[in-house]
Order: sequence, then C-alpha cells, then structure tokens
Amino acid sequence: MIAAISSHAFDSFFAWAPWVVGAVIYFAFWLAKRHEKAEVATASATATYACASCGRRGTLAQMVEQHHGGAIGYQCPQCATAQATAH
Repeated sequence: MIAAISSHAFDSFFAWAPWVVGAVIYFAFWLAKRHEKAEVATASATATYACASCGRRGTLAQMVEQHHGGAIGYQCPQCATAQATAH
C-alpha cells in the first residue's frame, strides 16, 4: 500500500500553516508579556548635571547655563563666578 496525501489536504495544510504558526507565536509573546508593568520615567526629577569646568554635580536649578554656539553647557556657581571675574 502506498501512502499518499491528497492534493486537497496538501494545499489546505500549506494554506493554513502560516496563520497557525503566526497565531502560536503571537500567543506565546502574549503569555510572556502579559504580567509586565510599564515604569513611569522620573529621570527629570532626579537628574543631576556635571559642571563643564570642574565636574561638580548638581541639579539643574543649581547650575548656570553657558551658551556655546547653539549648544548649552552647565557650570556650577563657583566656576561661573570665577569665569565672570576673569573676563
């Protein structure tokens, strides 16, 4: 006896296989990701900046802006005062 697959069964298998495999992959990712929680970014509240001259760190409210041709650098008040008195 020769086992043969009918052309209708063969065509049906290859017609539905990509959809079934895609659904299985989608379901697997859904199972893996369903318990993850999104974290709220709070970096701006705790971000610190380093002084461009000495490297001292401080919040943005403690730094003095220094404009350099379109770019902005930050200096601590001590370095900004020293630079202002030097010029």
